[in-house]
Amino acid sequence: MMMKKTILITCLMLLCVIPLHAQRIQVVDGDGTPIPFVTVTTNEGKYIASTDIDGWIESVGENTTIHLSQVAYKPLTIAVADIKDGRITLDEAGYDLPEVVVKPKELLYCQTYFRDVYIDEEGPIFYRAGVIDNAYDIAKKEVSAKTHHLSRAQSGFWKTLYNSFSGRHDKILRLPRESYYDKICRWQQEGLVTLTDAGDGRLIISDSICQLGYIHWDAEQSTRTVSINLSAFVYHIQNKEKQEEAAKKGKTFVPDTVEQQRRTETLYQVYRTDSIGNSRTDDFVMTQYTIIGRHRYSKLEFLIQYQSFATDYAYVDKKEYKQLRKDNKVEMNIDELRRFEKVNKIPPLAPNIQEQINKFIDKD
Repeated sequence: MMMKKTILITCLMLLCVIPLHAQRIQVVDGDGTPIPFVTVTTNEGKYIASTDIDGWIESVGENTTIHLSQVAYKPLTIAVADIKDGRITLDEAGYDLPEVVVKPKELLYCQTYFRDVYIDEEGPIFYRAGVIDNAYDIAKKEVSAKTHHLSRAQSGFWKTLYNSFSGRHDKILRLPRESYYDKICRWQQEGLVTLTDAGDGRLIISDSICQLGYIHWDAEQSTRTVSINLSAFVYHIQNKEKQEEAAKKGKTFVPDTVEQQRRTETLYQVYRTDSIGNSRTDDFVMTQYTIIGRHRYSKLEFLIQYQSFATDYAYVDKKEYKQLRKDNKVEMNIDELRRFEKVNKIPPLAPNIQEQINKFIDKD
């Protein structure tokens, strides 16, 4: 009888311990609003998971301490045992941007600070950061840009491979020609998505298949945030086109669910607004574009995260823009980047990620 009692107590204790690591956890802000696309890593900077559009992660595995970071919030290190009621609250980063006085000049100059980090289940592999001088032609509604950057990687192979795509990546990081809020409103007019009022300034973005994300207008803070699963949106459109094509040929189309699971692309974007919710190009504040996938052969899960922050705005003519580019043409180094981040209040990376990145920066 005593043996049975001991076994029962042991089993009950195990049941109490296991959920501590396996429980679902929601990440929220100070108002209790869920925070999407938060990166969760281990003490060694290894990738664990990212929160979904409602701020949830399914599990942190057997890790006893986790680190969380997201473009608009202060990074947080927390012991899993200290998580109360399955919720973690992140504080806003306090990043701010000075107001811009509109002047009748042909170009809008915008300086953006960017970084992109490649992380997998073994830790950080690649890091790239720098400054982009953007020029938005107001009449043509076109953006041109020049990048100054520093890049480092675990090995020469990764650095060469990843830098070969840097031009394509810069398009993600420079000043957006059009906000995603405007794009989504256009998609709504075209019947591709629907917007449903969820209260508290939030709109739910959905297509005919599922919920894709949120638009959140905070009138008090004068900001609008867009969070959207872009890969799901594109995947559903492509499937619809393939289904229609198959129907014309009298065939049955079966979606490739494996392909959908291989890669997820999400976007988080913040703009300032006026008192009635309108924004201009110079109201861009920050963006985070994330790719989550699996290596084809090793099957290791990876995350590539692009972050971009507006740090300076001015209306200029072509001569003034040329001079600005000349003044900013300095060789990037890690000390200069850290100084720039501090001066412009750029939210830092999670300390464990930065620590691992520093190791291969120092080694180079």
